[in-house]
Amino acid sequence: MTDDRIKLHGFLVQRSLNHIEDDCSATDIQSQPSSCLWIIVHGVNGNFYGSTLLTDLARTALAANHDALLVNTRGHDLATFGSAEFPARLGAMYESLGDAYRDLQAWTAFAHSLNYSQVGIIAHSLGAVKTTYVAAHHSLNVQRIVALSPPRLNTELLLTDPEKQKLFKKHLELAGHWCEQGEPHHIIRVRFPMANWVSASTYIDRYGNGNKYDYLAWATKIQIPTLWMFGEIEVTKGSVNFKHADQALEEQFQATFDGKSKRLHRTMVIPEADHSYNATRNALSQSLLSWIH
Repeated sequence: MTDDRIKLHGFLVQRSLNHIEDDCSATDIQSQPSSCLWIIVHGVNGNFYGSTLLTDLARTALAANHDALLVNTRGHDLATFGSAEFPARLGAMYESLGDAYRDLQAWTAFAHSLNYSQVGIIAHSLGAVKTTYVAAHHSLNVQRIVALSPPRLNTELLLTDPEKQKLFKKHLELAGHWCEQGEPHHIIRVRFPMANWVSASTYIDRYGNGNKYDYLAWATKIQIPTLWMFGEIEVTKGSVNFKHADQALEEQFQATFDGKSKRLHRTMVIPEADHSYNATRNALSQSLLSWIH
């Protein structure tokens, strides 16, 4: 339960219970109890149970002799209904990224209530944006973060797309129109930066908010060891909000005055991987294990 009384659901995978060890060898799974837990966070339109990527990330946690907690945020699925004191429209269509701290603080508090000595977060796509944003702007009681393929949410950057800039302007204008008409929850169909159904206010919050949610603006504020991972295909051939993101982050970390960010942060690119790491799960797992150890 969050502090604004939104009930969220998840699934705790403990190595001692052997829930999803079918792809893990006997040498991967040890018998001693784990003192470490990884919270695994979905991306846009996602949830804790519908992604093979998240399941494979949980298996990686087990292989590291750690437990995993796959979780929903209030932005799970396309649209959901929150049964708090005041009913709320939730889901990816309606979420405000600024509320992410409520979800992540609730989940980290729950994790620590289970008496784990160390808690980390592995988050994918928009979940990685939310996790790193919270870590930069709020108190987040975790020891490690893995930000897996976060998109850059930057209005000016998206407006530079050579093929979709006119379409993006139209989407922004349409969303702005409905907000001005007092209809922020009006649903519009958009095709950039990803095809989706989304409320007018959420589209403005997510993509029309300048560089508020662009991690290049605040990544160096994160004082938690963080691994930023990308697929080679998305940073070399992807859209403008992914292309060369790894290089831009490296430049940010190199430029810090005392070099502290360079020590705290690491960027990594998985060869031949796309945004979902569909054909490179083993390479992703091995790279994660290397960093964790």
